[in-house]
Order: sequence, then structure tokens, then C-alpha cells
Amino acid sequence: MRELDVEAGVAKGTAFRAFKQLAAQLIEGQDFLVLDHQTHAGLAAALHARDRLYRGSVTPVLLAPEAAARVRAAIGVMDTRSPAQ
Repeated sequence: MRELDVEAGVAKGTAFRAFKQLAAQLIEGQDFLVLDHQTHAGLAAALHARDRLYRGSVTPVLLAPEAAARVRAAIGVMDTRSPAQ
């Protein structure tokens, strides 16, 4: 999700909120993969090392290209302004 936030120039967590709004329409294992910290520790560590995940990500979610496109579209229609704006 970090990469989508950065790409869209939005606040941390925006892509995850968009993903959560779409979650009922997505299929785990097909549209997204939840990286369990025990099962996928090596992959998560590699992604952290490449700065592809937020530092505090404990259980990252990886998106298939089609799901990422849907999240991008959802970000485009979200109000991404911070409360101070």
C-alpha cells in the first residue's frame, strides 16, 4: 500500500482505507495476499529492505495488478485532504 500512497501523493494509509472499502469485492489469494508475519517473514523482510512497505507494517497486504488498479481508482475519488486543510 505504501507504493500506492506515494504514487498518488496522498497521506499514509489512504490506499489501505481504499482497499478496505473494496475488500468485500476482492478475493484473498486472487486479488490480494496478506503476508502473515510467521509464514511470509522472509518476503516481508525483503520488501521492507527495499523500502516497499511502511516501516511499521506488521501484516502487509500485497495486491494483484487488477486490484491495485481498483485501489488507485478508489483513491482518486476519496477525499485525501488532511483535517487541517
